[in-house]
Amino acid sequence: MRVSILLVTSAIACGGSRDVGPDAGATGDASSGSGNVVDPTLLPVATPAQFPLTADYDALGVPALPAGGSYRDPTTGVRIVKLTSASVPAAGASWGHAYSEGNNEVSLPYDGDRRAVHVYTSNGQHFLVNVSPATGVTNPRPLPGVFGDMGVTFSSDPRTPYYVFLVTDGGSAIRRFDLRTLAEAPGAGWPVTGETEVFWLHQSENDALFTWMRGANGSTIVAYLPATATRKTYTNPGLNEPRIDRAGRYVGIAMTTPANGSIVWDVEADAIVWQSDGAVPFAHQASLKRRWYGVNWNLSFPGEFWTCAPDVPDSFQLVGGPATGTLVYGNGSWNQPGDPDAQWALFSSYGSLYEGGSTWLAPGGLVLVTASGERRLLGHAYNTTGDYTFYTFAKLSSDGRYALFTSDMNGAGRSDLFLAELPVR
Repeated sequence: MRVSILLVTSAIACGGSRDVGPDAGATGDASSGSGNVVDPTLLPVATPAQFPLTADYDALGVPALPAGGSYRDPTTGVRIVKLTSASVPAAGASWGHAYSEGNNEVSLPYDGDRRAVHVYTSNGQHFLVNVSPATGVTNPRPLPGVFGDMGVTFSSDPRTPYYVFLVTDGGSAIRRFDLRTLAEAPGAGWPVTGETEVFWLHQSENDALFTWMRGANGSTIVAYLPATATRKTYTNPGLNEPRIDRAGRYVGIAMTTPANGSIVWDVEADAIVWQSDGAVPFAHQASLKRRWYGVNWNLSFPGEFWTCAPDVPDSFQLVGGPATGTLVYGNGSWNQPGDPDAQWALFSSYGSLYEGGSTWLAPGGLVLVTASGERRLLGHAYNTTGDYTFYTFAKLSSDGRYALFTSDMNGAGRSDLFLAELPVR
């Protein structure tokens, strides 16, 4: 199957696809720009007054857009591409993607400006679709044999943008494939075999350090360094899930006992270097380079954002509020240079159009946050579903150019996948 919808503003020129939305001048058209440096400061400052504009959104007719069609967010003017539909990649399904933090589900550009995106359904079908500004959404193709919803992660190394790592063989192996052919590409430490139900597969920048958990509720975390084919493990019956330090070296391990506590594992030294008791919840947070950002929902209403450094024991710090809600997820997939506190993380909410109350930051929005105080609104997801499989789960590409999210399009009865363009200068 091949579906090609040109992502241009003229419905006549693109044979029926639409780039709909308010006039760019009226919204500021935050996605415009002639360069290639991603700059969230071109977006509007996030405020508690930015509720979803449901009437304006409904007028866009998003549920009727084909795969490859696009619209402008009613608040920010950011261009958002619809990646799936009732017939693409296959007929009759709603479409979503994996958990907000962890694996890379939008590839780096590997053929001109073409990227691949991972999508899946609740019945376990996994697909790749290609997307590019020039050709739209093309070449939807199945990924048979993938184990688990976080069993797919694209390379974060700009030198090898055409690689994808898949959990296969019933969860017992991780294999590297070439996106251009979907043929296995062994070598350089791959494949990894002899594993047990690999879950939570994700990696640091440049594919230097990978981590995963053995079993959905397992008690062993694995750290893997492909350059030396070295596998290290940490076992604890009270662990929950691993969270990578995207600069490499550290893995933060969320705990069930104590609830929302953490253990920080220095992989290089193979030692636990500090722990927390859950007073600041180490959960649903964004994993960046030498930083984790999260929300402390244990505070009196409203909560605040927090940050901590894996290489500094007991380093939790509140960095201001209000947060975007208590029912939130963070994502830190964008690998950024420079000051760790100036890195951008993306936060989104779940379970309803927006969380009740009038003091949350951009209720129901996709909000970009830095530890140093920046708060910028990318747009709203307009997702009302309470179905976990189709939560928004907003997630950045590893170069920061795009944000992937799921939406039921303000209660349209089905869920689809969308790609929001971050502004560049």
